[in-house]
Amino acid sequence: MLYELVRIASVSTHEREISLFVEERLEELHMDVTRYGNNLVAALGRGQPTLMLCGHLDTVPPYFPPSIHGRKLFGRGAADDKGGLAAIIDAIARTSKSKLNGTLMVAFVVDEELQSRGAREVIPHIDASFGVVCEPTNLAIINGHKGRLTLRVTTLGRSAHASRPKLGKNAIVEMAHLLAHLEGLKLPKHPILGSETLTASSITSHSAPNVIPDRCTIGIDYRYVPPNDAYSVLKALQSQLPDALIELADDSAHFSRPFYLPEHAIIDLLKASVQDCGLIPVITTMDASTDAARFNEAGVPTVVFGPGGIDQAHTRDEWIDLDELECAAAVFCDLIRRVLIEKDASTGKKQDQAFL
Repeated sequence: MLYELVRIASVSTHEREISLFVEERLEELHMDVTRYGNNLVAALGRGQPTLMLCGHLDTVPPYFPPSIHGRKLFGRGAADDKGGLAAIIDAIARTSKSKLNGTLMVAFVVDEELQSRGAREVIPHIDASFGVVCEPTNLAIINGHKGRLTLRVTTLGRSAHASRPKLGKNAIVEMAHLLAHLEGLKLPKHPILGSETLTASSITSHSAPNVIPDRCTIGIDYRYVPPNDAYSVLKALQSQLPDALIELADDSAHFSRPFYLPEHAIIDLLKASVQDCGLIPVITTMDASTDAARFNEAGVPTVVFGPGGIDQAHTRDEWIDLDELECAAAVFCDLIRRVLIEKDASTGKKQDQAFL
């Protein structure tokens, strides 16, 4: 399954083919599938509790096809997030013929790598007791992460002929000074989520080689922590860099929020499933942002868990360990059984403990 998923190129905004492929697989598993654009929301069973499993269909560019070397599968999206999709689908296949005491809901969304448009589009149609967003965590249970926003920072200069540099003011040189200053900034720190981070990820200057540039702009990826939000981050940077033009690079609604879920039944349930699969549970937070924040914000307690590592995601040789992929599928299978199958129908309780 994973090989076939990676074989289909699905760079963000080009998810149609993989959406149709996954829709067919879910229907083969007797799930009721509803499309919202190229987003898929599928359900099996009825009633409460409702367990939601979510993954994203899109990848970052550039696409490169799958190949297997030993116990590693290489290819764009192998770790982020098609390994997770394959693990979820495999777990559903193992349990789809069982009688469910509740509802298994799956949300496979688009655009996670850009603006989380997919999650925003399906959330109004999600009524779940709790959920798991599948992302590459090396099978760690993630109960919190930082928020993410992007900024544009511009330095201004004065244009002149490049042969007479003293007549102008080089905006690129001004940006170099600003970047050096950014390296020394002390950023806020959260006791659980850690320190905020700021990364210059792009730079442009629109002038000819023989012209002193009068403008230079960098793009900044900023990971922030509570109680900050996009506007407090913007205000703080503007006060520390008064000579630069600083603005949000997009509508704040598109930015990922931070979240932290210190305790909840879904954490305990997933921890037990990890243990039952012979693994040592790790509960921690992460720096990367995910759609889990949006589900938590919408009232669906959600954690992050999945095969593959964030260190492999978005790389030129992205890969996933196939043994870890099999473990993830086993954990999801156990979680489905724990929440929706292994219950006494007369009491609504799991056979060995109550979970709600």
